[in-house]
Amino acid sequence: MKWFWYCLKNYCTWDCRGHRREYACFNVTLIAIPILIEWFLPLHLLFKFLPIWIILGLLLLIPVVCSHIRRLHDLNWSGWWVILILLLGQLPLGGILFTLTLSLLPGSKGENRFGRLPY
Repeated sequence: MKWFWYCLKNYCTWDCRGHRREYACFNVTLIAIPILIEWFLPLHLLFKFLPIWIILGLLLLIPVVCSHIRRLHDLNWSGWWVILILLLGQLPLGGILFTLTLSLLPGSKGENRFGRLPY
C-alpha cells in the first residue's frame, strides 16, 4: 500500500522515472479493488453505486496515466506510448496484459534521458 499512496501523492508527476514496484503495486491495487467489491456486493448494489464508480474512475485517471508515463520513462521509452496503453485498455484483457508486461520488464540501467535511477 506504500507504493499506492506514493502514486496518489505524486499524482501529476510525469517528468521522472518510476520503479516497476511502484507501477505494479499501484496498478494491481486499482485492478484488485473493483474485482473484490464485485465479488462481495450483490448486483443491485453495484448499480446503485455506479455514479460513485464513474467519479472515482475520472479522479484516478490522471494518477494512472502519470504512473504509466513514469514507468515508460524508466524503460527509456517516450511517454506518448501511454496512448497505446489506453487504447489497449479498451480491449478485453488488453490493458491488463500490457500493464503486466510493463511490470515485469526491468528498467534501463544507469541514467537515461529521463533522469537518474528511481530510488
